[in-house]
Amino acid sequence: MIVTVSQFNEYTGNFEDSESALELKTTILSAAQELVSEYLRFDPDEKWGESVPQLVRLTVLRIATLMLMEAGENIGVTGKSFSDNSRSFISYTNYSKYLNPLQTLREVAF
Repeated sequence: MIVTVSQFNEYTGNFEDSESALELKTTILSAAQELVSEYLRFDPDEKWGESVPQLVRLTVLRIATLMLMEAGENIGVTGKSFSDNSRSFISYTNYSKYLNPLQTLREVAF
């Protein structure tokens, strides 16, 4: 992984270290890195090893932070109330604005 749980904790300020919290953070970091890899069309870890550009690390951290906040139901959801007191929730989480700065690093697809 290009970002460790320790780095993620420092970035988010969330130092919860219960077994379930660590498992969630590891899963989120893995998913964020997978999103970045899919966008770049290659695995940054395999291509750069220890020399992964800081922009790539920051992008993983930013996306993972959004995922963590979304897991806590703090962001990414809009609700609408209806006259019968029912509510509808729609998730609007979109990571493209975080991935766009990586465009110059992206491999060309044919």
